[in-house]
Amino acid sequence: MPGVMASSRPKQWIISGSAISAVALWGLAFPLTQDALTSFSPIILGFLRFAIASAIFGLFMLLTYSLSEIRDTIMKERWSLLLLGALYVTIPNITQNYGLVHGTSSVASVIQSSGPVTTLLFAVLLLRERMTSMKVIGSAVAMAGTVLLVAHGNISLEDESFVSNLLIFISATSYGLAWVSAKKMMNSSPPILIIGLALVFGTAMLALAVPFEQTPVTDFTPSSIANLLILGIFCAGLSSWLYLRSLEHEEVSRMAFFIYLMPVFASAFAWIIRDEGVAMWTALCAVVIVIGIIIAERRPRTIRASGK
Repeated sequence: MPGVMASSRPKQWIISGSAISAVALWGLAFPLTQDALTSFSPIILGFLRFAIASAIFGLFMLLTYSLSEIRDTIMKERWSLLLLGALYVTIPNITQNYGLVHGTSSVASVIQSSGPVTTLLFAVLLLRERMTSMKVIGSAVAMAGTVLLVAHGNISLEDESFVSNLLIFISATSYGLAWVSAKKMMNSSPPILIIGLALVFGTAMLALAVPFEQTPVTDFTPSSIANLLILGIFCAGLSSWLYLRSLEHEEVSRMAFFIYLMPVFASAFAWIIRDEGVAMWTALCAVVIVIGIIIAERRPRTIRASGK
């Protein structure tokens, strides 16, 4: 297959370090996005952020692969790329950005950390990864923590906090399915082409959504441009590449474990950037979610002993 090369497995600390670095950048994105929403409306912000990431990936693809390889990948995976672009860029950016308008970075990141549960379930259904009793119990516990956090307060579409949490949860579910979709495509196509083309497709769909935004806002200042560049280059582009590289060598459900660190990074960055604290209820729900994910990701003793 053109462009698909067998790569030797890196050391485990490199694989884990790539995933943790990606999650740290995603954690940084929460407070930066909230700051950026004071200068740009939600859909425009998502479009500009991923337009930057797409441009960088597009240039990298052109320098790394021939036009025929890029064309062949598009023709072969066009519907899968459209789906991945929608799940990884279009849907989660619209829902998450609107959710952050009335939400906080700490709450949003805790809800996003439920993503490993949805990733695990989709991986079992679509990739035929093993569903153990520990995964079932852990998934139930983690999802319970997410539901408690999302539904805290008034369960009403008129309640801004509930709607905000619900939108963040939709984005977490979308991300969970996106990585399963990406992992499935990696068997036949180069990872860089997968994520690069998915970013382009997803950004194009965001562009189509821009005219439908009710109150478009753009305020380009030196600080807002710097914010956009960080969000686009590091929090969207580099993080995607790091996490996808880690998925090349591990089960998608197992690498999703590292996402539970997201609230730690997001809360730390939110405290530094926005002087934002963490509510006790948010912390308690985060503990429940983390416990559930640890249970779900626990390997049976026989598997640990065999080193698989």
